[in-house]
Amino acid sequence: MKRLPYSGYAEMRWKNGLGVTREVCRFPASEQYDWRISVATIREDGAFSRFSGYLRNISVLEGEGMFLTVDGQRSALIPPFQATDFNGDSEVFCEVVGGPLLDFNVIYRRETTQATVRWLRDGAWQHQQGTMLLFNAGNLLDVIVEGERHTLQHYDSLLIDNPATVAVHAGSDTLFACVTLTSR
Repeated sequence: MKRLPYSGYAEMRWKNGLGVTREVCRFPASEQYDWRISVATIREDGAFSRFSGYLRNISVLEGEGMFLTVDGQRSALIPPFQATDFNGDSEVFCEVVGGPLLDFNVIYRRETTQATVRWLRDGAWQHQQGTMLLFNAGNLLDVIVEGERHTLQHYDSLLIDNPATVAVHAGSDTLFACVTLTSR
């Protein structure tokens, strides 16, 4: 288990050079990763980088929303905190609604990894296998793992890679992403 503070997320340019992302974490920590989770700023309409061999999931964290045109098909408005899947091989164009936005990205290799992204307010469950990342999109988030309390600040994450009992207690204005990554 590892706490990942927002201040420690490494900043890097997008593959296509049109924006900046802050990497929450990746596994393994190499260029040929099985999965990567990041937070990116999209300042204006434009093309997304292609990630051949990967699947992607994106959610709006800040801003009014976006439209994605994936291989010529324009989506309905994607509002904040709606997890949206698409293929990393696809040609993707983003239209930003109402100014710059911040998004939450999960990119994973389709041959090795299965990923699910859920936006929750609270809950308790038994994490059985794989890796779980909890990402706090609110002010403060209290997470109890195997009886040990962890408080996550705004945009901090908690990485859990062993079976564990997990309970999350959040305020009414708090949302968090629960990302589960399992090997295929």
